[in-house]
Order: sequence, then C-alpha cells, then structure tokens
Amino acid sequence: MSKRSLILAAVDTDYTERLADYIRHSPFGESWQLTVFTNPDALLRFIRGGYAVDLLAADAELLGELSSSGCTEGLPVVALAEGGGGGGGGKRTGYAHEIARIQPLPQLLQALTAAFAAYGGTAVQNRGITSEVAGVAVVSVYSASGGIGKTTLALQLCQQVAISGARVFYLNLEQWNSWVIGEGKEGSEDMAQLLYLVQTEPERAATLLVSLRKRHVALGVDYIAPCGNADERLSLTDVHVTKLIEAIKATGDYDVVIADLDSRMDSMHIGVFEASQHVLWLASRQPVSIRKMELAKAYGEQKYGEAFRQLKNSVQIVQVGSGGELPYVPELADGCGDGWLGLGAGTSAYRGAVEALIGRLGISGGGERSGRGNSSTAQGTNTRPA
Repeated sequence: MSKRSLILAAVDTDYTERLADYIRHSPFGESWQLTVFTNPDALLRFIRGGYAVDLLAADAELLGELSSSGCTEGLPVVALAEGGGGGGGGKRTGYAHEIARIQPLPQLLQALTAAFAAYGGTAVQNRGITSEVAGVAVVSVYSASGGIGKTTLALQLCQQVAISGARVFYLNLEQWNSWVIGEGKEGSEDMAQLLYLVQTEPERAATLLVSLRKRHVALGVDYIAPCGNADERLSLTDVHVTKLIEAIKATGDYDVVIADLDSRMDSMHIGVFEASQHVLWLASRQPVSIRKMELAKAYGEQKYGEAFRQLKNSVQIVQVGSGGELPYVPELADGCGDGWLGLGAGTSAYRGAVEALIGRLGISGGGERSGRGNSSTAQGTNTRPA
C-alpha cells in the first residue's frame, strides 16, 4: 500500500527536525510520508503543482498566508495551535481542526491521525481479515478470583511488550474500571459511542476508534476511556466484543491486543476467550481461589457447552504466589491504587516473571509468533493448560 502524504509547515526547524526523526523511527512512518516546509512560498508552489496532500498540518500563521491565496480550499487542514488546542470548535485559531503544537510526540501523531479520520480519510484500511489483521495477537487476562492481580499483570504485559517494539492496544472490559484514576472524566462516552457503532455500522467502527483512542505515554500503549455508565459493560455480548476486537485489528496499527477482564463468566467473556490466542487464567494455591476456579469452569461448561470446551488449548493457568509463575507482591495486594499499576510497580522479581511469561507466549517485538494451534510453546513449569 502506498504511503499517505503528510505535509508539515512550520517555521521552527528544530521542531520539524525532531518530529521528522521521530516519525522515521515510529510505526507512523510505515503509512505516512512526511514532507516539511518552512517557507510558505515553497509550500504554495508545491500545492499548486498538484502534488498529493492527504493532510496539511501547519502553524496558524502560515495557514493564514496560505488561506489568503485560496490554495488550501478543499484540503484537509489541521492548525498547529499554541497551548491546548482542540477539535471541532476552532476556538484558538478559527480552523475547524486544531491540535496543540507542543505535546508528547506519540499524542501529536495520534491527534493527526484522528484529524485525518475526521476528514473522512482512509486512515483505516477496509480490507477484512487479511493475513496482517489475522496475525494480531490477542491475549486476555482473567481470574475467577478478585484481587489476584489481573490488571497488574495486564498492564505489565502492555508495558513490557511495548518496550520490546510491538504496537499494543489495552482493552479494559471490567465493569469497575479504575486503572485510569486521576485521568478525569474526559472521554467517558467514547466507549459507548464505539459500541453503538460496532452494533449498527461495524464497517465504520475502526475509523471511529482511531479518532477516539487515547495514548498512555508512560505505558506506550493506546486505549479507550472507560464507560461512564457501568451498565454499558453488562450489555456486551460475545458478538459485540468480537466485532470490537476486529475493529481494533482492522486499524492496522497494532501487533498485540491485551484484554483485561473482570471475574464474571458471561457471554462477553466467551467472546473474548474465543478471539484470544492466549487466555491467562490467574489462580493461587489458596483453597478459596482453587474452588472459585473449579466453579467458574464448571459453570462455563454447563452454560456454554462445546464453545467453552473448545477453549482448552488457549487457556493457560498462571499460578500466583509461592512456587507459582508470578510471585506474590504484598504492596500490590494491599491495593496501592490502580492508577499506578503497570508503571514500574511491584518488584524486579515480578517484572522478571512477566518478561519470562512474554517470552513463552511469543508475543514480544513482532507480535504473535505462536498461535492458538501452537499454544504449548507458552507452557512453562507453572503455566499449564486448563
């Protein structure tokens, strides 16, 4: 597929050089070709020459000069605004689409992609299940026991897989999703919008996802803000969540999807399990944890029958605690706050155990290297099939 053309017009050469260098070494550069202009006259000649412009991002001052010539009419334009910036209102520059000129580069590129999608661009390929999409690894983290460390593991997986070079999407499907404590209520309706489109116009869901997703800079992953209404989670079925995961894959932007689940066992869970190459089921050696796992498995077989039994090859029991795959970390169990989970939390022993688990799953760097049919490669001494 040919690259899309991003035209950047800014007078600050240090700014353009830093951005160009970052794009060159990021996944963004795989689908975008950056052309930089610091002189408005040169850009004017470029546009009048009929060269492709899929998105023009420019300093507000330069845009003013270009607009007076009429050459930006009909072009997808984004104003680089000093300060906050924002979409839809043009409150600072007068342009319909504007973004903050100074912000973390991953967020800047994400904002540019979202603006492109808002213009109706083809930021998302309409390609169905190609080999690239099918090759995205989906890993779900589950336990029938609460407080055992599902979110801790999910976010550590996200962080370490991202560090290895993979492009990661974190999908939290808990009813009570508190991991973004301190993030405020911004985007609280995003998941509801996405789920509605997944059900009504699934072919447009990936494009909407691109415009709604957020970037967690410290973790190096993308995510969707949690639902403001917890009932939205309870309304999800296996069909809905399957389409949601397919929309994430269809963006073409990710190698790995990490799904963080709560302790229920409903239709949505079955949908996530079926979409996953690896289901990491956490359990401890405590009698209560073992009993809850047995009850959940018995319920799954009784309620979902063959669909549940077919998950056997993808489910891996991950033991937590003494002699287990993951060590017990007291400060995590004491509930130090979900807002910092995954951000270097816990001990080096825990992070080392997660790194070893990632190696056995084969999901570092280039994404999935051992699919559902070869899930035995993920089995370590204390990680065993269900």
